[in-house]
Amino acid sequence: MLRTKTALALAAGAAIVAGLFTATPASAARLPCNLAGSGDSASANCYSGSSYTWRLVVDCDDVSNPKWPVRDRTVYGAWHTGDGSDAISCGGSLRAQGHLEARS
Repeated sequence: MLRTKTALALAAGAAIVAGLFTATPASAARLPCNLAGSGDSASANCYSGSSYTWRLVVDCDDVSNPKWPVRDRTVYGAWHTGDGSDAISCGGSLRAQGHLEARS
């Protein structure tokens, strides 16, 4: 019983430490934005007059072999502060995977 509690405590501590090292200074998950994508393009629309500085980042993946998708390139949009929108297209037969980056 004591070993189980010790193992659980160690696992919880490791998870907390891992979370501290993977957290970003300004988490994009907290931005008031809508992120959308379809096929070879992705877009972001941020609103509410916040003063966050953000940009759209799109990973363009070649999915011609569904078992082994390959990252073709990553495209970075321009930095925006506050409200705005951005869209990026990978073109061709590439699949777009969009996400937001933020900085303070």
